[in-house]
Amino acid sequence: MTAVDEGLVRVWVQAGSDFTYEVDAAGGYHIGGPERPLAFEADGAVMIWGPERFDRQAGAGDTPEGRWIEQGSGAEWVFAADGTYEAALDGVSDLGIWALRQGGAVLWAREWRAQLATNGAEVVFDIRNGGSVTYGYTVGGGTWTLFDPVTWAELVRYTDPAALPREA
Repeated sequence: MTAVDEGLVRVWVQAGSDFTYEVDAAGGYHIGGPERPLAFEADGAVMIWGPERFDRQAGAGDTPEGRWIEQGSGAEWVFAADGTYEAALDGVSDLGIWALRQGGAVLWAREWRAQLATNGAEVVFDIRNGGSVTYGYTVGGGTWTLFDPVTWAELVRYTDPAALPREA
């Protein structure tokens, strides 16, 4: 298995969860929390993202692009122009993807957790920290379901947010 089923490539949600689960075209599996408000102070030298404040180390302007130090933790964040990021603290790095939304008023980040490959009946999650897990799966009609690969008992169901009913 080396490719990813094109039907999986999108953002997914689970009922009752604030997290998103995204599969990109290369098979990257990303988990993200809700988007958070974004603002800048001191001509772009300080970024306020949700409750956290960051000091700019490289880059300029009212954009996340560049290198930042989170004031509270000391974590270093690098937001690249291609929509990827790396966050590092105490020698441990997390990789992910980011996007500005609502006209740049919010920043949405999703952390890379695994690389996926499929064969039409099974999906393999090659976990970023080592190891792999295989599940049975189906995808279609705005639903992605993971199954136990032996019993085919349903384990988790993801939904395409576009398939959810809109609130009036």
